[in-house]
Amino acid sequence: MKIKVVDAVNFSFIFKTLTEFMEETTLQLDQDGLKIKGIDPSRTVLIDVLIPSGYFETYEIEGETKVGVKLEDIANILDTATKNDSVSIDIEQDKVLFQLDGEYERTFTLPVFSSADAEIPEIKLEFPFKATMLTATFADLVDELEETGSDIMKFKSEEGKLLIIVEGDLASASIELSKDNGGLMDSEGSDAESTYSVEFIANTTKMRKPSDTVNIEFGTQLPLKLRYNLPQGGYADFYISPRAE
Repeated sequence: MKIKVVDAVNFSFIFKTLTEFMEETTLQLDQDGLKIKGIDPSRTVLIDVLIPSGYFETYEIEGETKVGVKLEDIANILDTATKNDSVSIDIEQDKVLFQLDGEYERTFTLPVFSSADAEIPEIKLEFPFKATMLTATFADLVDELEETGSDIMKFKSEEGKLLIIVEGDLASASIELSKDNGGLMDSEGSDAESTYSVEFIANTTKMRKPSDTVNIEFGTQLPLKLRYNLPQGGYADFYISPRAE
């Protein structure tokens, strides 16, 4: 089987983000596309990624393929990609071949291992509040709020507005986002409030490279769902458990 992505750099940031949460995973490829699921060691963040077949320039597979890989190994290979590189991935019985092709061609070989499929629970929640905003804007706000030194971040919805609040040792900050002020592209739902780890939220923001928009969903004492939308209907979902206040 063989798959090819034209933009190796943006593709690489999906894997760079995943290395913040997991050391290894199972790549599952079928007719729908490339799927990656997992839970971080603290069992605070559940991850569900779909890179659909339409995302790839070439997507040649037969049936379903599952292969265990070290995420850091993939991220390190893709980190060498330049803006003009494409990346081709060829999975064989005992190895995965990565070929970066731009100004010159480089080929890397990684071993595969048998990875028992982790028990990933299906999350079926109705979130009281939902909003959509530009990924770059959200990532920039998180970067700024992280500078306060706070380890928790409160998400609060009021009359269609989204408030993100931190109280740190260095400073406190509150940001109000709405459709009226241009911070939100869309929002709906009822009032809700919950608190989450700044670290886990910040670890998702490398997705600003491959994703244009992010859906934010939460409820009182419910997980925070961040869906980073990818081209061709793909997504990277991060469900972050709430923190006790």
